[in-house]
Amino acid sequence: MYKFHKIIFLTLFSCLMSTGAAQARTLRVNNVASLAAGVDVYTTLAAALASAAAGDTIHIEGSVTPYTGNITVDKRVVIIGPGYFLSSTPETQFYKESAKIDLDITFDSGSEGSVLAGIEQRTGASDYQINTAAYAGNRIIIRANNISIISSKLFYIGIDVAANRNNTTIQKCFFNPGLITTMGSGSGVISNVTISNCFFRNDFATAPARMVINTPVGTLSGWRISQCTFFNSFAVAAVNTTFANNVFFASAAAAGTITTHATNDYVNNVMNFIVATGAGGIVDGVDNNQLRAEGIASWFSRVGNNEAIDIYFTAASATSACPLIDAANAQRGMYGGMQSYVESGMFTIPSVYDIQMDTEVGDTFDMTIRARTH
Repeated sequence: MYKFHKIIFLTLFSCLMSTGAAQARTLRVNNVASLAAGVDVYTTLAAALASAAAGDTIHIEGSVTPYTGNITVDKRVVIIGPGYFLSSTPETQFYKESAKIDLDITFDSGSEGSVLAGIEQRTGASDYQINTAAYAGNRIIIRANNISIISSKLFYIGIDVAANRNNTTIQKCFFNPGLITTMGSGSGVISNVTISNCFFRNDFATAPARMVINTPVGTLSGWRISQCTFFNSFAVAAVNTTFANNVFFASAAAAGTITTHATNDYVNNVMNFIVATGAGGIVDGVDNNQLRAEGIASWFSRVGNNEAIDIYFTAASATSACPLIDAANAQRGMYGGMQSYVESGMFTIPSVYDIQMDTEVGDTFDMTIRARTH
């Protein structure tokens, strides 16, 4: 229990960086001007980025109003928001608004080692149709090595092929719908891209709108797509890629496809329809790939109007009878593996999830704050 002297509690975001972190700072961004008061507090992401030094963390606070103004990141920073679907998942954040970004983020030369986490990308377009030819919304563009995009709700990630790109990590993200693609012109080698523990949902059944992973340009090397859940309509095109421990649940036999290639490996995937055939493709019963035709109630923990919410895509059973779980009780899909998908995109930052205070507030008042690091 703490005593406060006429203080309006706005946010608690402290101790993120240790005292020995080589003078690194945490800069706050809040686009409500009355709340953006104090040292290292900014109303735009661009202003915070301009002030940041390499190694700093920029914390984008939740807001009703989306953040605007395209940015180009040319230094190593961590850009982090509070997550998404906060009102659907209890004990996450006291303030339930996400950090919605209605802008392009480009990771350019100098940004190597940067991390983007816990944000909600807005389409910025009139509809949600995602494809390489017609998408007019906001983009995350990667033009640097060693970029990590984690625990975010996204629509478009493009890896530019103008030069070689190495070590891109896309992990624990929610695409509804969404696209990861190579883009631009050039012959760059895009190597060591890891896409893991992500959820891809798409309600557009016709091509090319159902593309979720597409690599039309550049040369791929050492890609890995693992522990992901693909739902409803989807199409995946990649070569030199390992597909492991994924769940492919299509709404119809032709609604989910993978462009197969002899350079790909397919291991321990599960599907309700055969999603790929041919040389080097997914084969039922080979390398522990399984075709399982049970209804959706056997696959996922819940069904109904809210099935797009991430908390419903856990395994329906703790036994091997569930198609998402193999005989060794290892769960396939986004909740499996060593780095399980985290509900609501919660990142490992201190978060206030409950505040209780006196009804009558005088010169002093009692306030109880509950916080945790997720």
